[in-house]
Amino acid sequence: MPGDEAIVAEIAGESALDKADATALLADDRVIFLVGFDGDAAVGFVFAHELRRRRGDPAQLFIYDVDVAETHRRQGIGKALLREVAEVARGRGIRTGFVLTNESNEAAMALYRSAGGVRPAGDDVLWDFEYAGG
Repeated sequence: MPGDEAIVAEIAGESALDKADATALLADDRVIFLVGFDGDAAVGFVFAHELRRRRGDPAQLFIYDVDVAETHRRQGIGKALLREVAEVARGRGIRTGFVLTNESNEAAMALYRSAGGVRPAGDDVLWDFEYAGG
């Protein structure tokens, strides 16, 4: 929510997200940014985008980033954040979502599987594009 820029900047850590960037993220109604706390300390987050679509459902949720502090992993925090982002999505009328990871990221694979994720096809391919530098 607007006003939580310091939390967003703290979680961004090394990415040097400044207050203006954090404010812009929190002001975007297509962004869902949820944080898990242990007392006053932020210990995990999920960051997602509502993607508007031309075909099929009018929107789909793209779960862009999920992270939990090393000290708090394997305690159900990531799974709870994914359940909560699903509730937010349902509240917005979003019926489906997706997340990308690498098969070699065993922790992420286990998290998404335990949260009810289904791998639709073993031959899915991700293509990266560079737009900087011309």
